[in-house]
Amino acid sequence: MKLLLIKALSDNHGYTQFIRSLAAGLTALGHEAVITDQAPQVVNGAAPADDLIRELQAARYDAVVSFSSFFGAVTLQNGAALYDQLGIKFLGWQLDHPIYAPQSLSRGLANRWSVYCNHNHLRFADALKLPGRGTTILAGAEPNPAADKPYASRDWPVFIAANFTGEPQAAWTQMEESAGKALLTGVVNRLLASREASLLDAFNDACADLGFDARLGDDPDFDDQMIAFLREPLTYVRQVDRIALVRALADSGLPVTLSGPGWRGYLGERANVTFIDRWTDFADLSALYANARIVINLNAGNGACERALYAAAAGAAVVSDDSADLARQFTAPDEIAFYDRTQPGDVVAAVSGLLESDAGEAMAARGQARALGSGLWRHRAEQMIAFLQAP
Repeated sequence: MKLLLIKALSDNHGYTQFIRSLAAGLTALGHEAVITDQAPQVVNGAAPADDLIRELQAARYDAVVSFSSFFGAVTLQNGAALYDQLGIKFLGWQLDHPIYAPQSLSRGLANRWSVYCNHNHLRFADALKLPGRGTTILAGAEPNPAADKPYASRDWPVFIAANFTGEPQAAWTQMEESAGKALLTGVVNRLLASREASLLDAFNDACADLGFDARLGDDPDFDDQMIAFLREPLTYVRQVDRIALVRALADSGLPVTLSGPGWRGYLGERANVTFIDRWTDFADLSALYANARIVINLNAGNGACERALYAAAAGAAVVSDDSADLARQFTAPDEIAFYDRTQPGDVVAAVSGLLESDAGEAMAARGQARALGSGLWRHRAEQMIAFLQAP
C-alpha cells in the first residue's frame, strides 16, 4: 500500500515520534510510507487543508493516516468529504478519548477507518453510529536505544512520568439544582467508582438512574451537546485519579521519583520523593524508564497506555490501573501488575509487593520480552495494514 502519514505537531511531541515509528514499521513491511509535515499549518488543533489537498491530488495514495484525526474532517468547497471524493481511506488513530478530538466524530466521512487504543473509546464512537469501520489497537513502543541497565542497579525503585495538570475543579457543584447538574454528578460518581472508567457506561447508567430517556446516536444535535457536556466530568476524574495515585505513593514512604513540573509545589518536600521538575521530551522518556525498576502507568482506563509499552520495552516492571486492552497485550501477574484505581492504597500494596521480593525483576524480564516480541510499532503497522485490507 501507499500511505500518506500526517505529522501535525512539533518534532518533540509524542504523536510525531509515533508517526515516525509507524512509518518505519510500514516501510519494513514493504509498504510506501510518506510523511507530510502539516505542523506549521496547525493552530489550536485546526488548520487550513489547502496544502494537504494539493498533495493528495498530485499523487495517488491508498490511505491517509493521522493520530487523533487531525485533518479527518476536511471537506472540499462543495462540502463533500475530501477522502470520499478522492476514493482514499482515512485512518484516524485515536490515542485519547474521542470527545477530545471532535474532528474524529465528524459524520460526513464515509470512508472512515478508525483505530482506538481503548475498547471503551470504540464503544463510545459506535454508540454515536458514525459511518465507517473501527477497531482497537494499542499504541506501540520502540526498544530503548541504549543497552539495558541491570535491573538491580537501576537508580529509581519507583518512577512516575506525569505532569501536574492542576487541582480538579468541580464547577457544576456551584450550579443551581437542575437536570444537568444531576446528570454531571451521576456521571462523575460512576466514573470514580468504576475500575476502568467507561464514559459511555457512566452516562447510560446515570441517565437510567435519573429516569432520563436519553441515548447517544439518535439525534446528532443532542450528541454534539453531550460530547461537549461530558468533557468536563471526564477531565475532572482524570485529575482526581492522577492526584490520588501520586499522593498515595508519596504518603506511603516508598522511594518514588516523580517526573513532571508542578508536583513539588503541590506535594511539598518529601524525604522519599525525588522530583524531576521539568518537561521531558517524549523521545527522552525511554532513557528514564530504563533507569527505573518499577514504572507506574496511570489513566489506563481512558488512555493509550503508551507509558506501559515503552516502560516494558525498556526493561521496567509495569504497575498499571486496570485495562482490558493491556491485559490482552501482557499476562497478569506474570508480565504486568494491575491495581484498582478506585482504591488508591491498592497501588501501594502492588508496588510494595514487588519491591519486597524478587518478583519485580522477573516480571520486568517477562514483560520486556512480550513488549519486544509483539508490542512494537512495527507490530502495530502490521495490525493496521490487516485492518485496512480487511474485506
